[in-house]
Amino acid sequence: MAVNEPKKLAIIYILKVLESRSSPEKRYSQQQIIDLVYDEYGMKLDRKTIRHNLSMLIEAGFPLKYEEYHRTNKDGQQENILTNWYYDHERKWDESELKVMIDSLLFSNYLPPKQCHELVKKIAELGDEGSQKHLANSFGTVQQRPVNKSLFYNISVLSEAIAARKKVTFHYCDYDTDLKLHPRSDSEGSPKLYTISPYKLLSMNGRYYMLGKNDTHDDISTFRIDRIKDIEMTRINAVSVRVIKGLENGIDLAEFTAEHPNMWGGDVCTCTFICPRYIMDDIVDWFGSRANIRQLENDMLEIRVRISEGAMKHWAIQYADCVEVISPKRVREDIAVTLREAAERYK
Repeated sequence: MAVNEPKKLAIIYILKVLESRSSPEKRYSQQQIIDLVYDEYGMKLDRKTIRHNLSMLIEAGFPLKYEEYHRTNKDGQQENILTNWYYDHERKWDESELKVMIDSLLFSNYLPPKQCHELVKKIAELGDEGSQKHLANSFGTVQQRPVNKSLFYNISVLSEAIAARKKVTFHYCDYDTDLKLHPRSDSEGSPKLYTISPYKLLSMNGRYYMLGKNDTHDDISTFRIDRIKDIEMTRINAVSVRVIKGLENGIDLAEFTAEHPNMWGGDVCTCTFICPRYIMDDIVDWFGSRANIRQLENDMLEIRVRISEGAMKHWAIQYADCVEVISPKRVREDIAVTLREAAERYK
């Protein structure tokens, strides 16, 4: 096998050597995986490439197992180490499980079509012959979306920076009418360079986000990973998440996503609203079991839930025909102003 073969084949070779060589009794470190790929296929890989592709395989749902531990490096920094990798041959996938994974990729809003098709094909190959034929019919349903070819590189750099507890810099972009990403500008009209302490990556509502602290803000900021360009990991230590008010014990992703549906910002507070019982399904869809419910007269309900002010405002406006926010007063007044302005536009 030629040594100069395209590096895009690395992920396939890594999966193959783990699938053929590893087991719960025979596990491999990242360096040993590098050696196996070179021995089997003549391809030289580095640790960064190994880490990136192993992360992609895990994200795509392949049955890889590993052990995780923390250590202090020579610079006194804490490192998160993943080692003792193996392919879990006992894991059996049925068609419904594979279908769920494939649909989550097909209807995401951040994966470029080509990479999406490649991941879907790999997942389909986990099924038996009959399942593969059925799942192959999904390939043509991928959503059309603008492409940010640096998506997987962004994920790799952010993952490495989070593990190393280092800041990152990047340009954050918005789409213009040409359907292309353009960097946001600073006060002088030049591309604005963001310096961020990254903490967590999460997928939510078909989009992929990074949670971090902007050097110019005191609280958590959210960034769409597919709108990041020119990312670099710095040598500067990240600001600890524990210095942020309310996050002294770190970020609880389940709690954070519950309080920030659709990643709307604003202070988190307890909001109270009144609504008819017939939208109870919607209440559960949005707020789950966190909603505190009190029954009122005439088949009405009083709902109390902890949520960011921005999220409450935008959610309540969607249901303006049947939902009335009672408190906090500032949220109620903000909604009223927005609705009055909207009514003026539709006169």
